[in-house]
Amino acid sequence: MKTLLLTDPMPAGYFTKAIHALAPDAQVIEYRRDISDAELAEVEVVLGWRLPAGVAGRLPNLKWVCSVAAGVEKLLVPDLAAHVAVSRIVDTEQAEGIAQFVVMMALRHARGLVGYEAQQIERAWRRQPVAAVRSRVAVLGMGTMGAAVARLLGAVGFAVQGWSRSSATPLDAALAGADFVVCALPLTAQTDSLLDARAFASMQSGCYLINIARGAHVVEPDLIAAVTCGHLAGAALDVQRNEPMSGDDPLWTVPGITITPHIAAQSLPETIAAQFVAGLRCVRRGEPPPHIVDRARGY
Repeated sequence: MKTLLLTDPMPAGYFTKAIHALAPDAQVIEYRRDISDAELAEVEVVLGWRLPAGVAGRLPNLKWVCSVAAGVEKLLVPDLAAHVAVSRIVDTEQAEGIAQFVVMMALRHARGLVGYEAQQIERAWRRQPVAAVRSRVAVLGMGTMGAAVARLLGAVGFAVQGWSRSSATPLDAALAGADFVVCALPLTAQTDSLLDARAFASMQSGCYLINIARGAHVVEPDLIAAVTCGHLAGAALDVQRNEPMSGDDPLWTVPGITITPHIAAQSLPETIAAQFVAGLRCVRRGEPPPHIVDRARGY
């Protein structure tokens, strides 16, 4: 079965090497802008991050799409045939890494480290009263990522409440009781732009947002307004609506908003290759691959 790699911005060569280490006979080709219809007609499997516009419609023999990440929204394009199976990588190490990132950013804010960094620049040796962290955190999304985030936050002293779209608690109520809000939701039609002006107004004054899910969850102008007016204390955004961010993106210069370039955690090519090759063997036997996505739900 011929596999097309669509891993940009991650170099496809890493995945080719890792796959061939486990399955030397695997037929792997890397996507090119000038790839021909004849080459694409031989493709039965895609391993990728996103499907460029128009590519899915040029894959008449496609049977399976495997995401290199936990999120699959960039692969669920309108012209992807309904019969094509879609699956995702589940990496517990990635979940742990993301949880560490969230704890780092939450403690950085809760313990006032930004202020001490500013004092160091001023050469000002001033102490502020501080107690052990007991801040309340609402974790939105309690899948693999959210559960790891909630567990590690609880381990260092935060009081954590998980929320999902199936929760009995309304979103506004979950947001209202939190000192921190962590977004770990899958991106679907229902969660796109979920964190908007109304959601920010529901949060208590001084609340801090950490987003490690997808940039499209946040209406960025609404967030900028909420932080600029002082209602929200700030935000740590590892994901943004437009990645990579342009140099003139207004998020760069908002005091209180910390930007990182989607680096909270990344799966190793070897981890992805191991799960992909296992799934490829399933598909060859006529079995469904592991970690199938419900395309109607988007995760």
